[in-house]
Amino acid sequence: MKIGILADIHLDLNGPWRDGIIEGLCRAAERRGVEVMVIPGDVSSSFELTLRSLEAIQERSGLRCLFVPGNHDIWNQSHPEMDAWQTYEALKAFPGNLANGPLSLEGGWTAVGDLGWYDYSFGSRGHAGEEFGRMQYGERIWQDRLYAPWGGPAPEIHGFFYRKLEGQLRALRGGKILLVTHVLPRAEFTVQNPGPMWGYLNAFLGSAAYGELALAYGVRYALCGHVHYRRRVKVEATAFICSCLGYTSEWKGSGGPLEEVAAALTVVELDGDGEQSPPEAGPGCPSPWPYPR
Repeated sequence: MKIGILADIHLDLNGPWRDGIIEGLCRAAERRGVEVMVIPGDVSSSFELTLRSLEAIQERSGLRCLFVPGNHDIWNQSHPEMDAWQTYEALKAFPGNLANGPLSLEGGWTAVGDLGWYDYSFGSRGHAGEEFGRMQYGERIWQDRLYAPWGGPAPEIHGFFYRKLEGQLRALRGGKILLVTHVLPRAEFTVQNPGPMWGYLNAFLGSAAYGELALAYGVRYALCGHVHYRRRVKVEATAFICSCLGYTSEWKGSGGPLEEVAAALTVVELDGDGEQSPPEAGPGCPSPWPYPR
């Protein structure tokens, strides 16, 4: 069974190319024999647009679509009366949202996943926890502080997702598992050789604890997004894959959305020989990544 993987399509911020991105994703998936699409978050910055877009992708492609929310998907810019828990719950209306629980796939595989959050473990050791809690470096504010009001500190939110995923993985121990988070599970996917600003901002990209979970429970593939890189790393028996589209300003080609989506889409054949036309070893956008806008 072939799965297609593409995160961070940002249909609102890539607005002029919205229809082209969806069309490009469906065409590329069909051309490469994809049977299940996996989107590890950041479809848009509005939960309503995200839900409509997921349905459109599924209907247009005729494929089963799996999804985990990204930090943008839970933002409340369009509904400031809602907190992050409410937008997170609203996204569960999509049946393929792994936040609802693990889903069975062909060949005895199970997909497990959720948004995840960050515990500052990827941040520079030169900063204390209370500094990360401000989510601000100089004049630059990490936008989750404004638009993702969980009502608690980030490490507590991370703990909620960690415990939820750990319980699901424990119940499936020994099975063929595909783990999907939006945030990063490995330090290799953070901004490398960062200057002072990214030494700070790396703190908001994920948690090493999710990668440790994948290794502890024998996860075969661990998929993520968030950082807008196209990169992979193999650790023990686990292939970690970050496959993102990103913003138009980060696109490497000049042929528009059909070309860029086709280049960004990663296809993996489960129970086959592994990755088919995987992402490049390096980033798919300029480094350091210019997020957030």
